Amino acid sequence: MAVVIANDGTRSQRKSALLQAAADLFAARGYHAVSTDDIGRAVGISGPGVYRHFGSKVELLTTLCDAAMDHLLDGSRAIVGSAGVGSAATARLVEFHVEFAATERALLAVYLREQRELPVRELRQLRRRQREYEGVWCAAISAERADLAEPDVRAVVKVVLSMLNGTAYIRDSIPRARLVGLLEQLAAGALGGVGIDIGGRTAAG
Repeated sequence: MAVVIANDGTRSQRKSALLQAAADLFAARGYHAVSTDDIGRAVGISGPGVYRHFGSKVELLTTLCDAAMDHLLDGSRAIVGSAGVGSAATARLVEFHVEFAATERALLAVYLREQRELPVRELRQLRRRQREYEGVWCAAISAERADLAEPDVRAVVKVVLSMLNGTAYIRDSIPRARLVGLLEQLAAGALGGVGIDIGGRTAAG
């Protein structure tokens, strides 16, 4: 999970360590079953010491959800910016989301399962940004399948993303390379079912 929430120059090494510990613990036990004492203990500090870096446990959760959404939006927009929309963009979007789903499983689990614990305003903002991310996918697919009605495009995007996000619920220890290959094959099959061929354009293809 270190890729997305690693120290990027805007947060301290201690903050990054606390975020990683929180993500791992929230993913394994659930938000309500984890205390600040648990999070602090995981990085070698006391529970009250956590509050020197984050004002509350919910701030940790908010920061994790925002980190996931920042990564997805920034990455998808960069893909469309360089590849445009259409088949090349769709293949790269799949590859990008597969990489996230396979590499950041704990963060993804928190983002999907625990976002309902966010305060109302933060949850509303997060869901607005989720719709923006889905919109990037919809634009790429619509460019390739202009004959598909908008509701159909949205349905395709939701189904594909839901399938890829299923890694958050996999308990088995599957080698990352194998998981990436499986996810890309599944995505290619789902998109192929609506006439979008990405088989030869992902890293596994």
